[in-house]
Amino acid sequence: MGEIVLALVGKELKFCESTSESTSGARTEVKVSRNKKTKLPTKNLVYQSGVFIDDFLEMRKFSTEAQKICSQLNLEEIWKIMAQELEKNGNQNVDIGDIADLLDLKNSPHLIAALYLHINENPMFFSLNKNNVVIHSHETVEATEAKQRKAKREYRDEVELADAITNKSIPANLTDHQLQLLDHLKNFVVLGESYTRSAKAIDLIKNITTGSQGDLQKTGFKILETAGLFNLDIPYELETLKIHTVFPEEIAKEAKRMAFPDQDWEDLTDLPTYTIDDESTLDKDDAFSLDENGNRIWIHIAAASTVIAKDSIFDLEAKYRKSSVYLPEITIPMLPKEISENMASLNPNKKRLCLSLVLDLDEKSNIVKSNFVKTFINTDQSFTYESADLIFGNTKHKLHKIFSKLQKFTKSHSTDREIRGAQIFNKPDAMIKIGEEGKISVSMSSPNSPSQKLISELMIVYNVKMAEFFSINRIPALYRYQPESQILPHKEKSDLLNWYRASKHMRPAKISIDSDVHSGLGVDLYCQSTSPIRRFSDLCLQRQAIEYIESNTHSYENEELSNIGFESEIRVKEIRRYESKRKKYWLLKYLSQEFLVAQSSTPLSATVLENQPERTAVIELTEYPIRGRCLLPQKYKPGSLCELKLNGVDLWDQTVQFSLV
Repeated sequence: MGEIVLALVGKELKFCESTSESTSGARTEVKVSRNKKTKLPTKNLVYQSGVFIDDFLEMRKFSTEAQKICSQLNLEEIWKIMAQELEKNGNQNVDIGDIADLLDLKNSPHLIAALYLHINENPMFFSLNKNNVVIHSHETVEATEAKQRKAKREYRDEVELADAITNKSIPANLTDHQLQLLDHLKNFVVLGESYTRSAKAIDLIKNITTGSQGDLQKTGFKILETAGLFNLDIPYELETLKIHTVFPEEIAKEAKRMAFPDQDWEDLTDLPTYTIDDESTLDKDDAFSLDENGNRIWIHIAAASTVIAKDSIFDLEAKYRKSSVYLPEITIPMLPKEISENMASLNPNKKRLCLSLVLDLDEKSNIVKSNFVKTFINTDQSFTYESADLIFGNTKHKLHKIFSKLQKFTKSHSTDREIRGAQIFNKPDAMIKIGEEGKISVSMSSPNSPSQKLISELMIVYNVKMAEFFSINRIPALYRYQPESQILPHKEKSDLLNWYRASKHMRPAKISIDSDVHSGLGVDLYCQSTSPIRRFSDLCLQRQAIEYIESNTHSYENEELSNIGFESEIRVKEIRRYESKRKKYWLLKYLSQEFLVAQSSTPLSATVLENQPERTAVIELTEYPIRGRCLLPQKYKPGSLCELKLNGVDLWDQTVQFSLV
């Protein structure tokens, strides 16, 4: 024999049969069904009816009768009566039996159980508090009603929005809640489950796709894309990465008021000076000169640190940004354009401050003496890589002799590094431009461009000499080093294959206040200091060097530099990954347009990089830096060329599908 009780089982108030002889302990055993027993905390017994039964069927009869009474009760009417009592005596807590008495209802276990059930299921007017019932005030009821109306309205908004998205008929006059839901969905698509309100977006996705599972983030993107509400052309992740496309108003205004600094530096404005950059480069931070005799080379780096004082608002902003960001669709400078593209940039026919490296050479182009000098320069002419390349092959050009002399020096320097283990690969890079109406143009840099090799080697020389300068003078600095790699495989004919294999064996380069060998470059000491306009750590190192030259002191101690290096390394890697991602996106979109949309039958040449199980091969396109996998016959070994057909491009996953022609 057991007693009929109302107990909280989980969050549900259910009829149970108490099977314990006593309910005074901490836990009580109850039957929740004919064949199922469980132990509940005794405090979960909300109502003990005093009705005892021999068979569980009697429980069902009791429950049916209570539910019948429950359906006949009008809680709102009951509340109106009880609220009057509340106003009279101010007592919110009443015994549930008092409600029956006050309403002149037949007080019975069935009625009491019905009241408990009804109040638990409809908590607007009353709430349960142990053995008492709490009467809600008029203010509480009004607030609850408003909340319910809002919930109904928002649910209706969500259903209507889901239908509109499904039917691709988004109304112009969306409600505030609908706009908020779209924001939740967009943020979830960009941030994934790290978005704090992702549950709202997931509910909307499942509402639209009738409970879709799998990659909900990608599903959300497809929904928005189909409805014309999301365009991958827009770099939404900039906000996620906290990359600000505009400068604070105070910084922008101050940049416009800046005057060119007056410094008593060595005047080299009469020395013929040149820059070579990509045609889209607006922040020119390096230039070079060669004296008439051809035995003295000058490598000039824009002295941005002289324009930007330590801890100034510009310096603090650069410290936050860490680096300029170069995307095919937008360039976001580390410093305001008034500085990066004007005051600090080595533009033609402009007097500019530089920290210059002067190299004295012997007849064999060996460096016999080097020194850093604070200079004024005036760039005579700016070249693109393409226009500069033409000079090397034109013996009649007035600059051919100068360029050839520099080339002889840089080739000699490059050969020395290779002997010491430097890994040098002729790997082309894609130059992507986004024109009007989103038109994509792609050009590949020449892997054998003499001007690119020239500038690259000059920058390495400068950075090596800067590292030596810091080390010799025991100035706190940030060195870039690369531990000795594992034994690299022998060189193949394919530069792509060599690069692929080397990248799997080479250890990552690191930054530290302690100097060490940079094995990948084949040099004993190295630091990055040639991009003070574009990288904060370079700006700091240049400031460190200039202050030592001027006053035999330095701006930073080891601890501060170490923190700068650590923070910069993390942030710059993050930025470079995103730059690479956006570059790949536009390149894939270009391939999709050229080979899928246009239904081109032109095959794509590819190099096999690695054979994997089940005839899968890792390949990279010969003309574009796109890597993928493809099923190939066993005869295609690493280094082999094959012709592929483009079958599909997934711009969300940034994957591509090929098949053998």
